[in-house]
Amino acid sequence: MQNRYEKMVLAVLVLLALINLVFFIVTSYSGPIWGFVVTAVVSILWWKKRNAKLIMIVAIVWMLIHIIEFIVLGPSAFPILFYLNLLLPIPLFYYSLKTYILMKSKMEGEG
Repeated sequence: MQNRYEKMVLAVLVLLALINLVFFIVTSYSGPIWGFVVTAVVSILWWKKRNAKLIMIVAIVWMLIHIIEFIVLGPSAFPILFYLNLLLPIPLFYYSLKTYILMKSKMEGEG
């Protein structure tokens, strides 16, 4: 990891994975296990490739899914876990955008 933004992206991804694992354990709903799998896979991809665009897309889709879920179903029986799932993609998007801007500026500086 080269900078603090890259580390924060990984930290938020791992935190989302853990939150979804806990959410699955306490509720046995199928949604959180999918969230765990997605964040685990994306974390591994981030570790290997540092694709900030992918992370930004994942953050936006993640927020949209949870906004729709909130509108249709309301918060779950475990609102803290739900709201963390809803709000953590905001810093995820921010840090991945900052990483993307830094990577782009480095590439333009080299070219």
